[in-house]
Amino acid sequence: MKSEEFVKLYSRQDSDESITAFQNEMGFSLIRFYPKNTPYFKDGRRMFIKIAVLDRGFFYSVEMTRPEKEGEKTSYIITEGEGYKRKVTNFFSDGSEFTFDNATQKVNHQPSSKSFTMNEFVEILVANHLSDRLFFKRILNELANRVLKFLLWLSDARYERIQTAIDKYHYGKGENPPPKDEKKNIEPFFKYFYISKNILFAILLVTFPSAIFFGHLWAYGDFSLSNPSLLLLFFLILFSCEKFSTWLHKKIKEFLMPSKDHFAEKKINFIEKLYDYQYNNKFNLKLNIRNRQRAANIEEE
Repeated sequence: MKSEEFVKLYSRQDSDESITAFQNEMGFSLIRFYPKNTPYFKDGRRMFIKIAVLDRGFFYSVEMTRPEKEGEKTSYIITEGEGYKRKVTNFFSDGSEFTFDNATQKVNHQPSSKSFTMNEFVEILVANHLSDRLFFKRILNELANRVLKFLLWLSDARYERIQTAIDKYHYGKGENPPPKDEKKNIEPFFKYFYISKNILFAILLVTFPSAIFFGHLWAYGDFSLSNPSLLLLFFLILFSCEKFSTWLHKKIKEFLMPSKDHFAEKKINFIEKLYDYQYNNKFNLKLNIRNRQRAANIEEE
């Protein structure tokens, strides 16, 4: 089946602005207006839907876009719609949930074995896009983001999701790598302990109030610097902070600059897992196309 024949499986709707067949792949892109009573429609936003049958599977995506005209040409800038109270969900497939049957010319949902015409499938995509499918995931993503910021702050570094992604890309290509000296951001304390400034600050922030309010509960002699038990505990804490500081700094460096040794087993540390978690927004599509009508009845904001 050629791309032009594949496009004919879809009947154009009144809400569609344009439909374009792909040149070198069996598929098409669809620009659709949002429901008229939504703030997205009033702001001139568009839905950008892509559907394609590739050698590696059946793929689709739906994204909010902002059209920009440059002379006679119109380009569509992808946006997350973060400025709106009611969120939309941008998503794309990984080629595993749906397949296209050339014999029946329908889209098959593999988990449920249900089949849909191309128009029904587009309505399913639209309904899921108009629903906030990532409400709880955004909360978990924000928690992961805060944890990463705190961990890098402890090591006197800074985490910004977009900037860190750019840095990882450049570091991966060998451009502008961070200093090789692992102890650059670690200052010597008493000339013996290498502890990151912020780790030391955090420990002192907890220790001093604790000593003031709970010092009377100390059961191992006088609570003073002349007490050997207290001195031993103090230096044990410094030793532990040093080990934690160097370990954390090493993990951050592994996160930013993964090993290029092809013979070494690739290990993903906990910082990398938290970072990747924010980009893994996969969910299964809801197949009830009646959700579209409910999503279209969004009250004016």
